[in-house]
Amino acid sequence: MKPSTLLAALLLAIPAVAIVLPPAVAEAADGNAILAAVDKRAEAFEDQSYTATMDIYKGGAKRKTLVFEMVMQGLEKQYIEFTAPGDVAGMKILMADANTLWMYSPEFKKVRKIAAHAQSQGFLGSEFTPEDMAMAKLSRSYDAELLGKKGNETTLELTPKAEGVSSYSKLEIVIDSTKGGVTIIRYFDGSGNLVRAQTREEWQKVGGAPMPTRITMENKKNGNKTVINLSNVKVNQGVDEATFSRRNLLRG
Repeated sequence: MKPSTLLAALLLAIPAVAIVLPPAVAEAADGNAILAAVDKRAEAFEDQSYTATMDIYKGGAKRKTLVFEMVMQGLEKQYIEFTAPGDVAGMKILMADANTLWMYSPEFKKVRKIAAHAQSQGFLGSEFTPEDMAMAKLSRSYDAELLGKKGNETTLELTPKAEGVSSYSKLEIVIDSTKGGVTIIRYFDGSGNLVRAQTREEWQKVGGAPMPTRITMENKKNGNKTVINLSNVKVNQGVDEATFSRRNLLRG
């Protein structure tokens, strides 16, 4: 089933529920159905890989550029290996499931688990955090409420599920039907203040599905930002399951 057909099927199933549910509950059901469809659309490939450049800006000036290779299986198995610059080359990060992150340090030749309290901290001076990796599949950790629709854009408010763990009190995501996915994510702290914003741009068709190739994360407190650009994108290559093992982190 095509992504657009899947979304239509999910939304068509909602009216029968809305007849018997209070409006607030019905809106929540709509939001959750849309979020599930967005995740399904993002998980269009069995696997994918790409080269990424990560430009880190501080005070409006570019301070550093990192380069890494990413391999994914679905959305919740991810393997990253940094190749440049020299001080981070050989560093690796593994997410074998949505709850556990591991990092290999070439300096000490050891693998360590990334502690939960460190997952919300900027990685290698960037505005991206290890927690962002675990948030690839939003419907797993958040409940969604439909905030509104305007033109091609649908906005959802996401709140952490009771059993979930999040550094944020809520997220707002904007879905653009002309792009085929989420174009903006806004992050709010416990006091309801906007603290971060992610934008996804330069969408391209890859393997028949839309994919953003430029992702920007901006710190709304100090204006610093990090920009990731993707290249050499490949999909459905039959990635070996062993790629996502701790043993693979130790390989040269």
